[in-house]
Amino acid sequence: MQAYTLTVGDRPFRLHSSCDVAELTTALTSAVRAGGGMVSLPVAGDVAVAVLVSPGVCVVLEIHEVEPATAVAGEVDFPWLAADDLEY
Repeated sequence: MQAYTLTVGDRPFRLHSSCDVAELTTALTSAVRAGGGMVSLPVAGDVAVAVLVSPGVCVVLEIHEVEPATAVAGEVDFPWLAADDLEY
């Protein structure tokens, strides 16, 4: 099973397990090509997140291979951060 983390600038977002990565990549690319735009992120949890993506913003999509049982239990051997896990 694959799990995804999208980092926009310096903010990491844990994506929902049912995320359509191809569709999200297309939306991110389209926003950059248009000179900037808001993109809704399918993040894990009960929170809605939209980010402003522009040509100067660093966007990194990390794909992690995880065991399905591990993903369900939430016990992973790499850091999982959601927007509300960060301190400002």
